[in-house]
Amino acid sequence: MTSSLVEVCNILIGHTFDDISQRIFTKLANGGRTTFNLLKSLHFRDTAPRRLKQSLARLIQHRLVVHYTENADTDAERTYYSVNWHVAYGWIRNGRLVALVQDRHGDKAGSLIAMLLQVGHTTVADLASAFNFEAASGSKRESGTDINAAPHVNGNGAANGTHTHRERDSGSIKSIDELHYIMRKLLYAGILQKVGTHTFKPQADAEAEIQAVVMAEQFPDGKITGPRKQAEFKRSIDSLKRKWRDEERYDEHRDADTDGTIKRPGQDAMAANKRRKMNGGSANGHGEVRADFSGPKLPNDMSIGINHARCTVALRSEQLVHYAKQYLGHTTAGVYRALLIALESKIRSIRDDTMVYEDEDYEDEAQPVASVMEVADNLDTNLDLTPPGKVTKSSNTNGGPKVKKKGVIEYDPDFADIGIKREVQSDSDDDITPIKAQGRRLDTIEQHLKLLEEHTSQFCHRPSVTGSSEWRVSFPFITRTLIQAQIDTTIQRRFGTVGVRVARMLREDGKLEEKQVAQRVLKHVKDIRSTLGLMQAAGLLEAQELPRDQYRQPTKCIYLWYFDEKKVQAQVLAQSYQGIARCLQRMDVEQTRFQQVLDKRARLRADSGEDEQRTFMMGKAGLLEEEGAPLSGVEKLQLGQWREVQEKLLAQVGRLDELVALMRDFDGGDVSMIC
Repeated sequence: MTSSLVEVCNILIGHTFDDISQRIFTKLANGGRTTFNLLKSLHFRDTAPRRLKQSLARLIQHRLVVHYTENADTDAERTYYSVNWHVAYGWIRNGRLVALVQDRHGDKAGSLIAMLLQVGHTTVADLASAFNFEAASGSKRESGTDINAAPHVNGNGAANGTHTHRERDSGSIKSIDELHYIMRKLLYAGILQKVGTHTFKPQADAEAEIQAVVMAEQFPDGKITGPRKQAEFKRSIDSLKRKWRDEERYDEHRDADTDGTIKRPGQDAMAANKRRKMNGGSANGHGEVRADFSGPKLPNDMSIGINHARCTVALRSEQLVHYAKQYLGHTTAGVYRALLIALESKIRSIRDDTMVYEDEDYEDEAQPVASVMEVADNLDTNLDLTPPGKVTKSSNTNGGPKVKKKGVIEYDPDFADIGIKREVQSDSDDDITPIKAQGRRLDTIEQHLKLLEEHTSQFCHRPSVTGSSEWRVSFPFITRTLIQAQIDTTIQRRFGTVGVRVARMLREDGKLEEKQVAQRVLKHVKDIRSTLGLMQAAGLLEAQELPRDQYRQPTKCIYLWYFDEKKVQAQVLAQSYQGIARCLQRMDVEQTRFQQVLDKRARLRADSGEDEQRTFMMGKAGLLEEEGAPLSGVEKLQLGQWREVQEKLLAQVGRLDELVALMRDFDGGDVSMIC
């Protein structure tokens, strides 16, 4: 991990956990994986072992620390602990994640995700208890009884005897059946996942274990020679990976409650959600009061947690929609959002669709496809697809009664001999059947998809099959295009148009001499030399020295300039980490100025019975808190000033995080590890 990334993760963990947990994470991040005894003897000699184990278990509970046991079946077993920096940095996106779930699945699902962000992975029974529901005793496979008690979600209660904010009907989970329905819906969408033994293993150790199992079972001689055996070895590894992954994946029939009820496949609420909108007919998840909560219950002993890999895929979709909206408008971006949502169910993680292939054709064929019908099913019902300037005709013209149009009488040669006259109805806009309306809607959606295809970024494209109604998104191509555009924007703001022209030219043509660069940029050598020197000092360009003779004199050397995009990408990412860390540190310093009024508000909340603990969140869901404490006019003014400063700093953190997501997460490569 880079020092700036460690600094960001350390600040985020320090806002949520105690000092010992923060120190444990910092030592593991800087020193690498280690055992508990070595960690205790080197860094925590004055700390009680029990307290150290509690802090370490708290980090494991939130999957901030992963572990691997070596020689588990022998007396010489040893457990190594290491940090999970993906999840640690992901805490900065907790607010965006809650807002995303609220937008897609409703406020109740958002409150459930907020609860899991606070407690980490947990069992179904413990989660029901956190919402003040009682789980049924007896069989572990039975889920519980229906108790219609209103829970206090996320500790939001009443302050000073009055409710602090208006609670919507869809903001609280009313029954245990509704809780199980929401959990099944989020498990089906991939936002939640089952937590198993392989969840807490580091990825490198899991891959090494899979390779060892394959070698022991299928290649006992330990020889993998020749292309045929190497291909067989790779297929065996992929097969075992899928097997382990499928064992811990949620299955609506295997993980259902065994209460003796026999249901046919597709009869539960998740299958019904495919056929019709369960959330009150709204595509964004609101209006869930009409949902059918009847369905199989989850077992009480099943552990669930947040699937950070699928959440990153969802956040990538929202970011791509934001880029499409900038270029093509709101309506086309809404269609693109529906396409990305349809593809999300076919993508396990970003690593799967950003694999490196030798041929671009293989890379394109590996991407999932979605039909126009699937796009229409995921389209927001509030999105107006009517072209601008076109007015839909009403059935009642000028308020009068609808006049039935007569059909057009025409003769059919097949029936003319027997004297039958066929009546054909008019095909005007006044007599549009549901089938015709659906066809026109699909045609309009396809027109928007063609606009996305014709853009220079090529947000989507049709497969090579002629006449196919399926569409595909080439995520590697879009990511590379957006990264290049972001790097060019950064260079242009720092070095002007000449700098970005030099970068683009060296990216396309490779290594060039100084005279060649000046000739192609249409500048004098003296003018371009200063720009090349400044860009090299900033780390954006590299120079290679080639001597002309064996004496290597500087005057007789050729200097070739080139542009290393991967290095520049890693540098921009490291600078973004550093900017985020400085913003968070500045926020802590600014908080000390208003510490007195903040402490008073915390005391008043504690006296009123409101839970003071808050999860450190960024973005829409965690930007500001509800104010319910009785403060004076001056104190309210100070509190408003603090919120204004907090909002500005968090907005800057959000913009930098979008840059980090583009440079690191959307690309699928861990370039942070090589900075």
